[in-house]
Formats: sequence, C-alpha cells, structure tokens
Amino acid sequence: MIQCFVKKEYEAPFGLTQMPRLFSVSRTDEKASAHPRVMHAHDDLVEIVLVRGGESRYFVGGTPYEARRGDLFIFNSRVVHDEPSGPDRPVATSSLALGGLAVPGLRENTLIAEDSCPVCRLTELQTVRLEHLYDVLYNELTEGNDDGAHHLLLAILTLVQQFRATAAEGSTHSGNAFAQRIKDYIDKHFADEFSLQQMADALHVSPYYLAHICKEVTGYSPLQYVLRRRIGEAQTLLITTDLPVTRIASQVGYDNPSHFNAQFSKAVGMAPRTFRKEYVFHK
Repeated sequence: MIQCFVKKEYEAPFGLTQMPRLFSVSRTDEKASAHPRVMHAHDDLVEIVLVRGGESRYFVGGTPYEARRGDLFIFNSRVVHDEPSGPDRPVATSSLALGGLAVPGLRENTLIAEDSCPVCRLTELQTVRLEHLYDVLYNELTEGNDDGAHHLLLAILTLVQQFRATAAEGSTHSGNAFAQRIKDYIDKHFADEFSLQQMADALHVSPYYLAHICKEVTGYSPLQYVLRRRIGEAQTLLITTDLPVTRIASQVGYDNPSHFNAQFSKAVGMAPRTFRKEYVFHK
C-alpha cells in the first residue's frame, strides 16, 4: 500500500467565500463544431473553455487569440466572445458555465481581472488532467448527479487557478480605444436597425474609417460583427429559454422570421429549431 497525505490546509480556489453555482457543461467534438457557437456574451455567467483539438482563432472582447489543443480560455460575464469553427477548421472543446461567483477584488461573476489575458497555454500533462476532470463532470451531470457535479467544479477551479499561476505571465492588453467604442456601440444596439452611415455618424467618424478599424481589430466588418452578435444572442436564447423562435428573432433584431432562419442557418449550419433540439441535453 502507498499512502499519500494532504500537505496543507484546504483553501478555496480564487479565494471564493461561497459555493459557486454550476450552470452547464458541454463537450463538442470536431465533427459537431461544424455548427459553431457564434459571438455572444453572458450577463451573469463565467465560461471556462478547454480546447482539446483542432485549431481556430477566438475573439475575446474583440481581440483575436489563437486557439489549439491545450489552450484554456476564461470568458468573464458580459465579455463578448466569438468561437469560430466549421467544416474547414474543426475544433474540439470542453466547457463549463458557472455563476454566483464572488472573487475578492473583482466584480460579481468575474473570475479573472478585466485586464488579464483570457487564455493560458497548458502543457500536455496539464491538458490531460483537466480533460479527464471535464469528462467526469460531464458524465456525472448527464447521469443526474448534480450534487457530485458541483463538488467536481471546485476541483476544476483549483486546477485552473494552479495552471494559470504556473503558466507564462499573460500580458495585459489595452487594444484600440476607438475599436472599443465601436464594439460598445454594437453591443448596445445590435438588435436595432441601423446602417453603417448611422453608426459612423453616432461615433463622429467616416464610414470608411469605421469599417477599417473594426475589420483591423476584430476581423469583421461592422455589419458582420452585428450579424454575429445577433446570431450568438439568438443561440443563447434558444439554449436558455423556451421562447418561440419567432419571438427570439424579433428580440435580436429580425422582423422577418424567414430572414432570421436563413441567416441563422448560414452562420450555424442548421435551423434554429434544430439547433435547440441538438444542442441541449435532455435527461
């Protein structure tokens, strides 16, 4: 027999003083990533995503980051993120969403400082350890063991904290101040009807300059950014609510449900109703 002893007193990860709430766990293989999760944000949830395979380029707060096996992303609440994938760039991931977070010194439902790099590169050994815990968590949740899943969440948070501490120090990023104004404007008005000229007028610049800066920083034109925000928000509503598809279309800025269905299908690779049926696990 080989016995291993605990060497120190238990400390809650990230200095948490209360048990966070596990909201969901998801596992996407490279084949399933043909139907991507488009640009979106969560008002009261933090997402922790482990890239298990494939390659892509993720956008967090409009800033691009390479994504490949071993990359661990943390998306704070209210931070817009885009995880492009598709048949030409399949990506396998495991992710979880949690709320009820109160990390000392940070705003509610924030796991890392706002100016921290949202991604850290794990070693292969670290990746395998975290991958295994994600699989156990997913299996426990699909088997209906919600209580056990919440305790496994603490194990994952502990590893995430340790791995970020030992990873190469992430550099802060200020980004382009005007690009941030563009993103803030779109995030506030994406469900409204407006043209490139109206957006440029509101920001007091020429349409050309607006389009140039937005494309340079985010990788999308302003109107492409609007489209992805709308589709991403629609995906969130399809996953988290029972609202009819026509109501969701209206809430994200589409008066014509047929046009919404066409845009959604083009961006995601399946119709909204199919996405709702395929994406959510039913016990």
